[in-house]
Amino acid sequence: MTFGMHRSVSALALAAALTATTAQAQDKTLTVADNVAIQANWELYSDDSYIGSRSGCYEGLTRISNGIEVEPSLATAWERTDDLTWKFTLREGVLFQDGVPMDAETVASALTHLLKAEIPARAFSGKVVESVTASGPLSVAIKTVAPEANLPGRLSAPATAILSPAAYTEAGIDPVNHCTGPFRITEWDASQQVTLERFDDYWGGTAKLAGGSIRFIPDANTRATMARTGEAQISRLIPPSMVSQLSSSGGIEVMEVAAPRISELILQTAKPPFDNVKVRKAIQMAIDTAGISGAVYEGYAPPAGGPFREGEPWSATDTPAITADLDKARALFDEAVVDPTTLTLELLAYTSKTELKDIAQIVQAMLGQLGITVNVRMADYGALEPDLMAGNFDLALMSRGYLTDVPEPIGFLTADYSCGGGFNLSRYCDPKFDEMVAKASAEVDTEARMQDYAAMSQYVYDQAVMVYLVNETTFDAVSDSVTNFTPHPLNYYVFDTDIDVK
Repeated sequence: MTFGMHRSVSALALAAALTATTAQAQDKTLTVADNVAIQANWELYSDDSYIGSRSGCYEGLTRISNGIEVEPSLATAWERTDDLTWKFTLREGVLFQDGVPMDAETVASALTHLLKAEIPARAFSGKVVESVTASGPLSVAIKTVAPEANLPGRLSAPATAILSPAAYTEAGIDPVNHCTGPFRITEWDASQQVTLERFDDYWGGTAKLAGGSIRFIPDANTRATMARTGEAQISRLIPPSMVSQLSSSGGIEVMEVAAPRISELILQTAKPPFDNVKVRKAIQMAIDTAGISGAVYEGYAPPAGGPFREGEPWSATDTPAITADLDKARALFDEAVVDPTTLTLELLAYTSKTELKDIAQIVQAMLGQLGITVNVRMADYGALEPDLMAGNFDLALMSRGYLTDVPEPIGFLTADYSCGGGFNLSRYCDPKFDEMVAKASAEVDTEARMQDYAAMSQYVYDQAVMVYLVNETTFDAVSDSVTNFTPHPLNYYVFDTDIDVK
């Protein structure tokens, strides 16, 4: 009798221990320190949509792999049925986090809302898409304005997330319990953090983590400190100056990504003196990009030539990094009949990208060698955005991802350089370039399309539309307690079903 009781107690103890272990596994959470806060009340056109995607909440019809390839997500297949129409077959059995089933009507409604938004997303606007309709219970037809070879890639952009009908309110987008992803947003503070909880009815299986949070830490040095102290298990976009220190501190791996991203000096071409290509080239010749690479990025970010990284399939062949030459710069000013000593220019730079402060000071000093007075205005991006979008500046520094909206550079080239581009901060406009955009957008042959992109890259380089400074390399500091995490080259995803902590 005593022996039997002993065995029962042991079995109960073992069961209790296993239950406790399982509970501990289910309670594991992750804290991520990120560089941007919620700035537009979750409006999909804004960077807020990237927070929704990295949170593991937002999902689109497609997604982008770490190899920058278009993959199925809420759509399982797609086909082009004519020059202007694509058909997307939707995944069965998907539930929104509020329990509403996803079907063709909800998807068409979500994408139509995006098309009709006061500020539509660059990846999916009325300039590209004419209509979205339900063509069956689990299929939607998307008709484009002109032939669009990259539509499946455009539908991977975080801005094209499919949300529950209840998410679209008169007050704006409400993401709480309205996504389809493996994590639900339970709370958020626009300036502090987003809190996440696992969504157990996720169509793609149960996530390993119980939840977590993304904390908004605009200062890169603070994010690096949080990695060192363990306050954050992943600190995104740490400054290059901290890479060696963190790598040698123990317990942290610094993960490096050769990002499809360019640091650039934007020239306001719609007004003098930058409406003159010779003046733009003179400014180019005054900027020592190799010096910026060494002083600000410690050599981790190579000097840039054109807008793309050397060796990419869309790179032009004759866009060498500019070697500063003040004598040539002065000669170009003489040819343009512009006296640089009479110029007083305002340079805008935003604070969330730590390196831009140092670059602004360097540019100020370099142009000062030509007698140009440069007044630097530093502020957070939200404060600068109205003037940037309205063209109320002379010079501006920007860290710009060229695969941000579409996993080929057509989105970037259209938005930043076409006459009606949604992010054409330089105000550069040439119908010839718009014709090049239209040709590349419609080109179905991949190799020919890459050649079109390269030709456009060569064009904006030759016209000195901007000064391309460095090809960026990004760094995430990751605790060795984190498993199954690889930084995404487009910074689309962090929280997924596989990421875990020991």
